[in-house]
Amino acid sequence: MASSTDFAPNNTPFQPLIADREGTNFTYDSLHSRVPHILTDIINDFYADIQEYSGPNAEETISEGKELTSALSKLKHEMVTDKKLTPMEDDGVGDIEMWNKWLETYFPSASWYTTPFLTWETYLYRRIGNIFKRSAHWSTHDFFAKKKHSTFMASMVAVAKLCSRVDSLTEESKDGVNKATKTHVAFVDMLQASLWGNQTDLSMFPDLSNEALEEMQARISSGENDSKVVSNDTDKIWGIVSQIKDGRFDIVLDNSGFELLQDVLLAYWLVELGIAKKVVFHTKRIPWYVSDVTNEDFHWLVSIAQNPSLAKTNTKAPLSEEHAAPLKSLGTKWASFLADGTWELRDELFWTCPYGFRYLPTIGKDVWEGELTKADVVIFKGDLNYRKLVYDQQWPVSTPFAEAIGPIATDPNAPAIVALRTSKCDTISGVAPDRAEALFKERKDWMYCGQYGIIQLSPGRWSK
Repeated sequence: MASSTDFAPNNTPFQPLIADREGTNFTYDSLHSRVPHILTDIINDFYADIQEYSGPNAEETISEGKELTSALSKLKHEMVTDKKLTPMEDDGVGDIEMWNKWLETYFPSASWYTTPFLTWETYLYRRIGNIFKRSAHWSTHDFFAKKKHSTFMASMVAVAKLCSRVDSLTEESKDGVNKATKTHVAFVDMLQASLWGNQTDLSMFPDLSNEALEEMQARISSGENDSKVVSNDTDKIWGIVSQIKDGRFDIVLDNSGFELLQDVLLAYWLVELGIAKKVVFHTKRIPWYVSDVTNEDFHWLVSIAQNPSLAKTNTKAPLSEEHAAPLKSLGTKWASFLADGTWELRDELFWTCPYGFRYLPTIGKDVWEGELTKADVVIFKGDLNYRKLVYDQQWPVSTPFAEAIGPIATDPNAPAIVALRTSKCDTISGVAPDRAEALFKERKDWMYCGQYGIIQLSPGRWSK
């Protein structure tokens, strides 16, 4: 094993997560059944899109779509039969040379079952994107869009109620009476909501209902979920945030839909309270991991908020005006934030490249120096971003978070880095040994069941 100072993707300080041939670990379960099922859903959903297509050049487009379906089936066969990971053909996105060089350098003869979890999973989604991007008629097709949008539209009542609640909370936070205390309490609430919004990950929980989302929100409001935050730096984070006025916050987004809504509401609250003058949202340039946010997803959310009638709900009646009014009001404000530059979107290629985030100051220098170090606080959302922060390996659970993320914690220009994650993979850091022992006794799958959360901080230059 490597030391933390000579880290390499194929030579990590601790054992990487690799599928156990005996089928006893989550990595095996993901490779053997969960992810192939996702790929089957992509194939079936895309085939339905092909059948429904009636636009320009229909014959050619449908014919090419069937070829893409065959290519996706071939990819699935490669995965389940443990074939070698192969180079990709250029698709014009701009990162294929990096991907192929990375494979050649670190995993030249690796197969799916001998490759670390983070390696084969990110490679899979880039291969899927590559299949579509090289096509003539389907290159801009988001094969996850229907699933992302339908889940959100099915929960419009919960969405409207949440927006109304946050709008009221924001106004209460501005009240001069006990403002400091109210702002602190509201921040904790908003941070928790952003954390637990990460449970709405379509790759893990594809059938979230309106009722389930309302129940989730109730658990947050009641404090019921507090005991499930297994590592909680909220007070330390507030110690930094409470010092900031007219600052810059960056949010490296994860899932679209309800989680994105929670992140947007947090950003709205930060701006309205004068804590943030600018918020930069970092999105994915290509469809990624089922429900990850693209620029199009972000604009779609704002558009639906401005005009809820555009949402095709699963209920017989549209939203009542009482429910729709606060949603429309917030949507209009969000659109104005985007128009005047208060909010900005960045879809840097680094977020879908093969490297973990410890390589931001080197491989991702344009993102690190050009964007992230300009922020006061950078919030990394979700499970995949966390895995890329610490890199998928069997860390001793008590390893401090700042130690696990390496160079981006110690860089003298580093912003405060906050990780908000509901844990859906068996790699974690910053958990007290006695807490971890108790959790293992409570349920063996606590690291990857999606029921436990972490709120962690690396203070960066704020530690000075």
